[in-house]
Amino acid sequence: MNTSWVLFWIASATFFMQSLDTTMVYVAIPAIAQSLHQPVLHMETIVISYVVTVVAFTPANSWLAERLGERKTYQIAIAIFTLGSLLCMTATTLGSLSVFRFIQGIGGALMLPIIRTVILRTTPQSMKLRFLNRVTLLGLLGTLIGPVFGNILVNFFSWHAIFLVNIPLALLCFFLATQYIPAATIKETSRTGAYEVAFPILMLFLVAFMLTTATKNIFPTFVMLFLSCSTLGLVFIYYRQHLIAENALFPRALFGIRTFSVGVIGGIATRTLLASTPVVLSLMLQTTLACKPAETSLILLLFSSGALLSKLLFEPLVKHIGYRRLLMLTTGVTSLCILGLSIAVQEKSMLLISIIATMLGVLISTLYSAESTLAFSNLNNSTYHSGNNLLTISQLLSVMLSMTLTFPILRFLSQFEILFNLNPFSLLFLLLGIGLPLCCLIFRPLNNDDGYHFIHGR
Repeated sequence: MNTSWVLFWIASATFFMQSLDTTMVYVAIPAIAQSLHQPVLHMETIVISYVVTVVAFTPANSWLAERLGERKTYQIAIAIFTLGSLLCMTATTLGSLSVFRFIQGIGGALMLPIIRTVILRTTPQSMKLRFLNRVTLLGLLGTLIGPVFGNILVNFFSWHAIFLVNIPLALLCFFLATQYIPAATIKETSRTGAYEVAFPILMLFLVAFMLTTATKNIFPTFVMLFLSCSTLGLVFIYYRQHLIAENALFPRALFGIRTFSVGVIGGIATRTLLASTPVVLSLMLQTTLACKPAETSLILLLFSSGALLSKLLFEPLVKHIGYRRLLMLTTGVTSLCILGLSIAVQEKSMLLISIIATMLGVLISTLYSAESTLAFSNLNNSTYHSGNNLLTISQLLSVMLSMTLTFPILRFLSQFEILFNLNPFSLLFLLLGIGLPLCCLIFRPLNNDDGYHFIHGR
């Protein structure tokens, strides 16, 4: 088999492991809580510890790759992820499980960015768009089957089994990496020192921690205020250093590349607005419409199926109309669908909700694919690592921000339910539908031919 295709399947399997693990843990939380004799509401620490770690340690992958090479960095990431999974199986307390999820998160933070960088550096130009678009297909499949598979494992075995299922695949990826991932040349003088990478790790850790805990009342107000000031201070210090550093971890020159800056900034805006859509949809169906779990699962399955379908539609669409038109058009149609969802919720039309949910799955996934591939379209071997890290971090933080803001906004909108004769979910969809077209202002600076050579593999 062609080396490029083997690397593609290694990358796909890596995305699959990450998404399968995440979704199975969500499903297993009640069983884990019962086994560890903890209230379900206290179990959020095993989610927070993993998510925060993934965000914080993402910059470390390029730092390690400069010293050890991409193959060893990927294998270390897989080894840490596997070790974390094995340790999670042995956990007997909530504290130990949270620590082991932290270890697992370090592996997760390293393995996805490094394997995507390998794909970018080794794939022929003619196949790059296809590989970048489709490499997440198995990841979406993992999200789709994770809840079902997790339920089967928990019900027929125990919650410990969810951490075992990925290990054979991780070992396979580890050994395939030995043969197929190139040992990239290690620079004699590394671009960044330990301090330069430790500082953003600490900064990102605090930012991610603040986003995940801000609305949960875990700490007293004065502690959160202190953490907020510390985080802002670190961001300011890093920004000042970033201005004068010749070889910054996230070089400013990246934002001089129009396609990269539009892809990243557009991704931040759209993900902040849209990333919580499946969660809001699920809550709305179960509360406002009193749907049974099976009905809710079916709607979410339609949403996920639409996302899978978009991976097949994206390439012919972007080749036919280009990035600028695709982004503007998709944003506009997504806005109309969300406004339609607001009406469907008020009318309590399950048929209309089902159709719109499927369309939103297609449209939102198309937006994400367009923004991500656009960001990479004009990068090269010297900027793939930093560009990939920055894109990954911005996407993760945007999703976290979306989740953090959703519930306070819903609580706020509930105060206007009587005034507007609309339930909070309809009001939220109405605001999203009105606000989303503003993202077109971000895409407007693009030229119609931006990304042309990347799209057509030239």
